[in-house]
Amino acid sequence: MSSANVHRISITKVRPASYISTENHRRIDLNPGDLLFLRSTYMQKGLLFSKQHEEGTNDESINDKISHLKTSLSHTLDNFFPLAGRLAIEKHEDDNTLSVYINCNSEGVEFVHATADISVEDIVSPTYVPQSLIDPLFSFNGVPNYEGQSYPLLFVQITELSDGAIFIGCSANHSVCDGTSFWHFINSWSEIARSSDNHTLCAPVFERYFIKETDCPIRLPFSFADKIKAVRDTTTTEVSSPGPEGLVERCFRFTKANIAALKSKANSEIIISETQQNIVISSLQALLAHVWTAVIRCRRSLNDDYDESRELAVSLLMNNRTKLIPPLPETYFGNSLAWGIKTLKEGELVNKGFRFLASLLKEMVNSNDFEMSRNYIESWMEKPFIPGYGDDNIPGIFSNMFLARSSQWFNMYGNDFGWGRPIAVKTGINGKYYGTTTVSPGPVDGSVHIEICLPVEVFKAMENDTEFMEAFSSRPFSFNF
Repeated sequence: MSSANVHRISITKVRPASYISTENHRRIDLNPGDLLFLRSTYMQKGLLFSKQHEEGTNDESINDKISHLKTSLSHTLDNFFPLAGRLAIEKHEDDNTLSVYINCNSEGVEFVHATADISVEDIVSPTYVPQSLIDPLFSFNGVPNYEGQSYPLLFVQITELSDGAIFIGCSANHSVCDGTSFWHFINSWSEIARSSDNHTLCAPVFERYFIKETDCPIRLPFSFADKIKAVRDTTTTEVSSPGPEGLVERCFRFTKANIAALKSKANSEIIISETQQNIVISSLQALLAHVWTAVIRCRRSLNDDYDESRELAVSLLMNNRTKLIPPLPETYFGNSLAWGIKTLKEGELVNKGFRFLASLLKEMVNSNDFEMSRNYIESWMEKPFIPGYGDDNIPGIFSNMFLARSSQWFNMYGNDFGWGRPIAVKTGINGKYYGTTTVSPGPVDGSVHIEICLPVEVFKAMENDTEFMEAFSSRPFSFNF
């Protein structure tokens, strides 16, 4: 099946359980890390749960689940109340600037109950899962974050599949939180749903980080208004997306043994030429280097958009909470990310191989410190910019880039809402372009899933690439697509 027919049964506004109507709303000013995402799209994460065998009719069972999910979400929003608010813009007439903040007015989260004519097998069995099959299981496809002025900052869609399975699709405004914060919320919601009154939550911290106190609120030139002003018809939450046209997404599932072998291979001859000291390549650096090097090598074999002299950017989105001074707690609810970028020539990567790329990724991670974050923020404050799709002239935007997002350390498969663990984790179309690489833990302890968007011809070439397939073919290794 190439697409899903989704029927919405109900749409509900869910507010914090302790919501009291008042005009004294709490204001949370966005910092540079938050503002950078205003023109990008909502984050989308989904959990697939198999059918549970329960007494009673299916209608009674699903209705009970929907009711319980709404109630537990309402109680979770007591702790994560900014998600129930809206973005807002304040104009400063004294210096002709504006600032953007979260208005914690408890207007609510949008909660959709839907059905779809697809099954678990349609989602987990194909080598390439059509994006048109996954997209309808999420809402806010293609919606930029600045539209959080009129739309909810969180949208939840609960979809019943034809075989009784359930898909929970969550779309969250990326200007309000990052992946660490998003999974903190989902983990907390599942704990409240599973344990009702007997739960212990790690309270989120909403106080925004600023290099200098005088930087709050961030004052943007009034000319930015056209870039962050919601002007579209708000009767629909779907827009055309510049997503992965002509691309498919494929998941490479690395076992614990696969990963150990690749890490050992990467570290076998790696040295830093300047110091001649050994360095240690991490498991993730080895995995990304192995996959990305194979992509460029296969592009060359296909003569598919390969240019040995062309510049290639490799990029990691890295959590920098512990790198700041003073460090932020892991429960910091906002965006605390460092965007590491290294550039090299395509031919250089093909000639030097995956160990070379692994060492570059290691250097990128080692550079993630307070000095890098401070310099970036101070530079941004001097000349603010808010990148968007198609802005090739803006620093940090590359047309030929591999970008790794998410993390294998996020607790994805531990989200039990009372029906057991999820059997799969999926992402929506938002933020997917050529080379977008999504990292997640596998359902088996120690395994890692690497999903990447590419043309199908490149994937087929990778299947025939001996060096790439070596990671999966030797005992005791196993490989599944």
